[in-house]
Amino acid sequence: MKTIIHYIVILVAGASVFACDDFLDKTPIDQIAAEEYFTDEASAESAVRAIYRSLESSTYYGQSMIIIPEFAAGHVQNVYNYPEFVNFEQNDIRIDNPWVLNIWTASYSSINAANNVIASVPQMTGAISEEKKSQFVREAKFIRALVYFNLVRSWGDVPLITTPTASSTSLSDLQVSRTAASQVYAQIIADLNDAVSLPASYSSLDQTKGRATQYAAKALLSKVYLYQGDYPQAATFAKEVISKGDTLTSDYASIWLTENSQEAIFELQFDAQATNPLATVSNPTGSALFFAKDTVYKFFEDGDTRRDFTLNFQNGRYYIGKYRNYNPATQNVPVIRLSEIYLIYAEAQARVSNSPAGEPYQYYKAIRDRAGLETPDEGTFDLQGFITVVQREKRLELMFEGEAWYDYARTGLALTEMMTVPDEGRYLFPIPQTERELNLNLGQNTAYQ
Repeated sequence: MKTIIHYIVILVAGASVFACDDFLDKTPIDQIAAEEYFTDEASAESAVRAIYRSLESSTYYGQSMIIIPEFAAGHVQNVYNYPEFVNFEQNDIRIDNPWVLNIWTASYSSINAANNVIASVPQMTGAISEEKKSQFVREAKFIRALVYFNLVRSWGDVPLITTPTASSTSLSDLQVSRTAASQVYAQIIADLNDAVSLPASYSSLDQTKGRATQYAAKALLSKVYLYQGDYPQAATFAKEVISKGDTLTSDYASIWLTENSQEAIFELQFDAQATNPLATVSNPTGSALFFAKDTVYKFFEDGDTRRDFTLNFQNGRYYIGKYRNYNPATQNVPVIRLSEIYLIYAEAQARVSNSPAGEPYQYYKAIRDRAGLETPDEGTFDLQGFITVVQREKRLELMFEGEAWYDYARTGLALTEMMTVPDEGRYLFPIPQTERELNLNLGQNTAYQ
């Protein structure tokens, strides 16, 4: 695919960068051919840092990878009601929708950057230890797995590319076909099984923030297995994360207001140099492009302490409340956090036990306890009813975090509780037409043919 970058995007890093305590200290960005770059530990670490940075672009977790699934879920509106956003609200996405193309392109750019590290670092002969080589490769595999997971949730079968493109790569070599989703999932799991050997933490809190760890890999594995329907494995990995001993923060709002909270498992780091595009355009300012639908308010029960933080009522309108650090837009993005793992465990273990009794109920109730809500007795629920209320709780807990659409599509709940025109074929987005014109081997999802 022509849009897959031929060069790894790296950060030009001098010795002063590595004297800083913050792993994700911001530095200017440049492009250098991969074969000319991997010379020592400093250059390899800079390349790894660049992969994390790629996730923060406005076409990925900096905006699109969050806001587009929220449109599909019916949670948000565009100030100008532009058709390219309304298409997602109505589950009637055009094959030339620019946001579909933007996310697809950003995904493969990040994957190519990860592939460069995975292929190049083991070949290094400069001043770098074998331990550091393994660590950097595992961090890259974690990110590659995360991005492929989002791709397969969004499009189903997608091209599986595990080797880097280079300046010498021909267009014919980029004419790749889609790979069955089952094979993509197998690669995701293989990458994460390697990434679980990452450290639980690094040399300091500043070195750990924003970085993949063994618990981030286990948390993502639990989520991947949930989507695969492998509930024993989902429950096992979720419980391993929970057993680490971290607890939910008592103040829900502090997850975003103070950032890097005790329940953050993998959180992208933004600051005044690398600002958060979504925070810039989702708050009550003249730059606002997105706001919350009024109907979201009604999803929350009376007394739910999450509601008045999740929804920021200003000037007669509900704004997205979770990205309030906007002046400057330094708002972090928690990609995986402990409360989601509680709910993954609740569902997965209930399925394994064929009952919500005991721990599944307890972890579900813990989320509601923090929200200040009463929870019906565990005997109230049969298995299917419990799975449904867990998903509804996850929708509220993770509102405006880009998750609910995929979670509801996973079980079919989207048909009755989200979609304007119920159609299972439209759980998936269309393959971007521009990509299909460049690569004739790319088929289209059935609903868009």
